[in-house]
Amino acid sequence: MNKEQGRLKGKVAIITGAASGIGKGTALLFAEEGAKLVLVDRDSERLQTTAAEIRQAGGACETVLGDVSLPETADLAVCTALDAFGGVDVLFNNAGIMPVGDIVDYPLSTWDEVMNVNVRSMFLLSKRAIPEMLKRGGGSIVNTSSVMASLTEPGYSAYTASKAAIIGLTKEIAVSYAEKGIRCNAIAPGWVETDMNVKLAESVGGMDKLYPVIKQQQPLGRMATPREVGYAVLFLASDEASAVTGSCLSVDGAASAAI
Repeated sequence: MNKEQGRLKGKVAIITGAASGIGKGTALLFAEEGAKLVLVDRDSERLQTTAAEIRQAGGACETVLGDVSLPETADLAVCTALDAFGGVDVLFNNAGIMPVGDIVDYPLSTWDEVMNVNVRSMFLLSKRAIPEMLKRGGGSIVNTSSVMASLTEPGYSAYTASKAAIIGLTKEIAVSYAEKGIRCNAIAPGWVETDMNVKLAESVGGMDKLYPVIKQQQPLGRMATPREVGYAVLFLASDEASAVTGSCLSVDGAASAAI
């Protein structure tokens, strides 16, 4: 794709969790489509690797190292977008964590961390970015929820609760700002080739042990790639989705359609 004719030409996008997985896959795709990027993550080494790949391909990006659950990280991300590129058009709230454990033994500190990283961060970034989007006549916010917002299994109390909360927050922002030109949507991925799922595979004895579960739960029969999920985000972020707001787009290989 020629950046001069990309679907995000002239757009400035902030992406959280950009160092790996869905965030990285989407960042690379956004750059190909002409966006100028602010990449946010707490993994310095991988964040710089992602930025280097984008710059080597001719893309424009800045990086913000920080904890997305803190107000100062949201402030820095938006200020970086303003200083480097003059505004904010797209916010992809993607950062998330998934500690597993039985609710009876689940540490309160871990519960709070999941809620802070997965939900509070989206509140903070949206709160900070929306006024800047309004100055430019509108914008698009995309939040990463999960198929596990509605379909879950034992051990995921905090993760499931956080991903369900994201859908609620998405709808509220969409309704509040629909007439002001800001759209807000969510994506609900299923199994995706991310570091999170690689670690999960290691915990159960390797990917060979995990794939039968994936084939059972996700009729597509395989994980989606981060780039495949990125195309869903790209659609929602672009002007092609100008009438789409308050929606949650499943990118789950029919997992949510199966019995």
